[in-house]
Amino acid sequence: MDIIFLLLGLFAIIKGSNYLVDGSVSLAKFLKVPTLVIGLTVVAIATGIPEIAISITSSFKGSNEILLGNLLGSNMFNILFILGLLALIKPLYIKREIIIKNYLFALLSCFVLFIISYDVYFGDSSANIITRSEGILLLCFAGIFLYSTILGAMNEKKMKTKREKFTFKDVIKIIFGVILVGISADVIVESAINISASLGIGEHIIGLTIIAVGTNLPELVTSVVAVRKGEMDIAVGNLVGTNIFNLFLMLGLAATINPIVIDTLSFIDIIILAIVSFIVYIFIQHKKDISRLEGIIMIVLYIIYILYVVIR
Repeated sequence: MDIIFLLLGLFAIIKGSNYLVDGSVSLAKFLKVPTLVIGLTVVAIATGIPEIAISITSSFKGSNEILLGNLLGSNMFNILFILGLLALIKPLYIKREIIIKNYLFALLSCFVLFIISYDVYFGDSSANIITRSEGILLLCFAGIFLYSTILGAMNEKKMKTKREKFTFKDVIKIIFGVILVGISADVIVESAINISASLGIGEHIIGLTIIAVGTNLPELVTSVVAVRKGEMDIAVGNLVGTNIFNLFLMLGLAATINPIVIDTLSFIDIIILAIVSFIVYIFIQHKKDISRLEGIIMIVLYIIYILYVVIR
């Protein structure tokens, strides 16, 4: 029964996110926020709403393994599987601005997470813990990234915006989306805890696999549609931006609510995420694109990682 509740929760949280995205975009256009800013901020954060909801819910419940598994698993899924799949559909040309600003910021997020979570070495502590003050630090990094993104977009001279209608229907979408996402997140976390307990599977594995893949379906659909329409920069920017917000915004919020204990397996996953992020950076930096062959390599790396997670 818990499996059914988990699947229903994943379905409901995606539907709720869609309502929230639609309503948020309508509100942003009504406020005459430039379309580029909407794509880089509103949509990027909105597609990450499932991760936000599950992170906050897991933090309140003290389920650190589901929290970390979801965020780290989401980033692995984004950077290896989805990006690799997009390259298979159409070789991805990566704009220089995305490489310099967004992707380097994504690498920075991995480095910062490694530093603040390795307290045994850097903090002379007996355990690895992300404290509330470090959570606030992560939120500050999220603010810096958000500010630089908006500032860069606003400086684009060619951007023109027009005010569009914001109806009562849009208000209902936002309210209903928030309620549906909140309830679904609670159902997902509770179901995942019960499933892991009944099957003897660690909560970390559930978070890294089922929940991570399920909550990233909005990113998958959004990116595939963008690539098929030739909007490669939006597709890549969305994935990279989501990874940055996962480690800075989502993890920062969760740690501010409740300090997060980093177990050995989670720390290993942080190192693996940093390594594969750098490998993808090498792919991009080499020819400023990701070829189909490199896309296949990325998908194979993700499959190997999942097998490793299950076997360990």
